[in-house]
Amino acid sequence: MERIVYFDLETKYSADEVGGWNHIEDMGMSVGVVWDSHDERFHVYLDHQVLDLEEHCRRADLVVGFNHVSFDYHVLAGARFADQQQRSQLHTDLAGLNNFDMLVELKKQLGHRLKLEAVARPTLGIGKSADGLQALEWYKLGEIDKIIEYCKMDVQVTRDLYLHALEHGKLHYDSRSGIKSVAVDWSPQPQKVEAEQMSLF
Repeated sequence: MERIVYFDLETKYSADEVGGWNHIEDMGMSVGVVWDSHDERFHVYLDHQVLDLEEHCRRADLVVGFNHVSFDYHVLAGARFADQQQRSQLHTDLAGLNNFDMLVELKKQLGHRLKLEAVARPTLGIGKSADGLQALEWYKLGEIDKIIEYCKMDVQVTRDLYLHALEHGKLHYDSRSGIKSVAVDWSPQPQKVEAEQMSLF
């Protein structure tokens, strides 16, 4: 059975606090959460457990997230290493895993980015329990338990969106002109197998 992990993390600092979005790797991880199909439960990682989180992702057959390749993996790389070359190498390694980034796939079809909330609420009827800015405030206050619960909810929503897409072949999303639907085919694609039979002629 394929082992799928659904992944999200929260940061310690905002983009403004680290000098802009070009410095994602300096934002730090406060909490990372994985839901693993292998044991069907959440796994929580704190800032000193970044390596454990990374290794958990490496053990999966598929890592599913929402903007995790371009964002979360950069945060992980920065939390692991201070050296820029090591950071770049780790991000390259993680990006080379078997990833399914829902934001990337949706952007390919729609031509623009969407927030998780903009897809989750119309599709599932539930959205995020808070927002990233609130999570940053919780970190400053030392309220890590609240960040954990918030991150768990994001991972659950990510998982349920992916499973909904597999089952129904479409998602709904908020647009400027109201709620729209997009057809998706996210079922695993069979690998091409070369014909084993050779021509007799």
